[in-house]
Amino acid sequence: MSNKPVIALTALLISGVGASATASEVYTWTDAEGNRIYSDQANPNATKVQVGPTNSIEPPKPIPAFENSSSDSNAADDANSNNASSGSYRSLSITSPANDTAVRANDGNITLTVTIDPPLRMGNLLRAQVDGNLNEQAIPGSGQPSATLTLPNLDRGTHEISAVIMDTRGQVILASEPLTVHVQRTSLNQPGRVGNPNQAPTAPAAPAAPNVPKPPASPAP
Repeated sequence: MSNKPVIALTALLISGVGASATASEVYTWTDAEGNRIYSDQANPNATKVQVGPTNSIEPPKPIPAFENSSSDSNAADDANSNNASSGSYRSLSITSPANDTAVRANDGNITLTVTIDPPLRMGNLLRAQVDGNLNEQAIPGSGQPSATLTLPNLDRGTHEISAVIMDTRGQVILASEPLTVHVQRTSLNQPGRVGNPNQAPTAPAAPAAPNVPKPPASPAP
């Protein structure tokens, strides 16, 4: 048996897949050799083939890969930024003085001892915060696991103190638990302390003797 009917039918169906059902007609007939022929061209011996409507499926819209990759990249950058900031420090604490301690400082200067884990890295600053205000002293990071901060001229009374790590933009990365310190210093209004906090009271000066005329000089023998 010849393969011509199969070839003709296959070619006709392939050509008609992308076309509308109303775009062309399909005809079939048997040639002199007994082969079944299909064509879109009419033949005197052909009969019309009824072709149903062609089903069409709208392809799904492509997902914009650029936008997704951009958002994913931004999310990854944010995660890396967070990990590179507060996530890189496990602890920050003031080890001296202890919390709720009375500290004698006649000059008002207090020294804090601070520990950082892992050590303070380059690009970060260590500062102290007293009653919500940042101290001027800033220690740059150089891989040190501990540092000392000096708080100058604190007023007498109670203060809340904490240590903070900041980045180059001035943003706080990590803050320690605040501690309370009671500063004790000599009042300038205390008697005998004016001008020198450590000066002892002085005794009043003795009154001067009244002017008494000197006795006349004795004549020479």
